[in-house]
Amino acid sequence: MIHASAYKDPHHVMLFFEEITNAANHQQCLTDRVGYYEELKSNGKVVISGNFWNQDKNFVIVSVSNDDELLHIIENDPAIKQNVLELVKAMPF
Repeated sequence: MIHASAYKDPHHVMLFFEEITNAANHQQCLTDRVGYYEELKSNGKVVISGNFWNQDKNFVIVSVSNDDELLHIIENDPAIKQNVLELVKAMPF
């Protein structure tokens, strides 16, 4: 992964996630995740998010100031915390 600090501050990072398990708490976790990113969006941290059609993959574009902020966003994603999704790629731009 290219470190976000290799880019101008602030900058955007496109995060790609893939489903890794269909745990019992799967649906609740994904519902919590939507709320998490909606809150970040209202704070100006999420530019756009969505799903890839017909796939268990989705993306989020976040606006961050540094690597620590990016890691905080990723580590607090409910689906990451519950091992429902994994981050498969982060593309700073």
